[in-house]
Amino acid sequence: MYQSSLGALSLLLLLSGAGADMQTGPVDFAPQVQLSRLNGKIEITHEKDKDEHAARRLPLLRSGARVRVLSGSAAFDSDCHVTVRAGEGATFHFTSVPPEGSRAGTLRIAAGPSGFQAVDVSVGDRKFRLRSGGALVITSEWPGELTVRSEGYGVQFAPGSLNKDGTVQSSPRRMAPGEAIPAAVPEVMAFENAAADAARLSISGADGDALIVSASRSATPAERSREEQARRVISVWPVVSQRTAELVLEKFGAPDLAISDRLVWYDNGAWKITTVYRDQREHLDVLEQTIGYRVPQEKVPALAKLDLALRISRDNRSLSAVSESEETNILALNLADEVVRGKRSPEDARAFYLKTVVQWNAGKSSPYMKNLLFR
Repeated sequence: MYQSSLGALSLLLLLSGAGADMQTGPVDFAPQVQLSRLNGKIEITHEKDKDEHAARRLPLLRSGARVRVLSGSAAFDSDCHVTVRAGEGATFHFTSVPPEGSRAGTLRIAAGPSGFQAVDVSVGDRKFRLRSGGALVITSEWPGELTVRSEGYGVQFAPGSLNKDGTVQSSPRRMAPGEAIPAAVPEVMAFENAAADAARLSISGADGDALIVSASRSATPAERSREEQARRVISVWPVVSQRTAELVLEKFGAPDLAISDRLVWYDNGAWKITTVYRDQREHLDVLEQTIGYRVPQEKVPALAKLDLALRISRDNRSLSAVSESEETNILALNLADEVVRGKRSPEDARAFYLKTVVQWNAGKSSPYMKNLLFR
């Protein structure tokens, strides 16, 4: 891992002309943030003045940058072991403060007005979820430990983190403003992940107030290899499954997993997981797409009455739709959310689903089939 970190850091030094050396102990430099993965398109603006050199500096971002994910998803890393992951519609703002006197350098990450779309932040062994108005201030006080302080009421201590006693946090907990907790990190301060390949980034708007950064369609050798493997797998599939897989491959590129009975993508676009099956015993639809979503226990019977192919995970942390296409999955999940919130009855939602699909097959579009309206 650290060899790849050194390679990423060397790349950034060449791109920006400056960088943070690998260090142990407290952060006595201004933390930096880089774009490490982009699957879609992002917008980068700066709060005060136009940054004429921002395009040349990428994938390194300047302190004060505001990032909005226009499509797909993106991941960012700092050289003090902080990662940020944001999906379509999410926004965040970060500032990096250099050390002053005995005070170490700090990194502040704040969620923008993104509605229901949260920003996920990992700090060493801790996981957080930021919603509008929430911010984290990360400071290094001791070797191998960061202090994370919350600001505002939009910060959640997310499941999957380690508690101080070594147990795993099993449920989300809202953090109080000003609450501070420690996070264990490696003593060596460096980027843990490689920077996004600058050659694969398409940048526009360099002369304006905002940069629009898109991921290039050209695949790396590893991605081409995975895509070739996926196409070999689906070559013996039934025609319906093969056509569905081809459409998803065209949109999202190489899958993360390709085995005899399925292709799987993780964190692709608005989806937590996308799976194309060779076949489904219970029905002919082969495209399953999953989002992070909790269904109140009292609403489970209502979703059953909706009579669509919806699946609630055993831990009730995700909701999946299975259908013939991404559009009908989006429609099913939008209506499931309206049933959960009491906006529609299951019967009304079911009738709306059937009517909308008939219109869609006749060439008429619907906003219910374009985006997840509740995200």
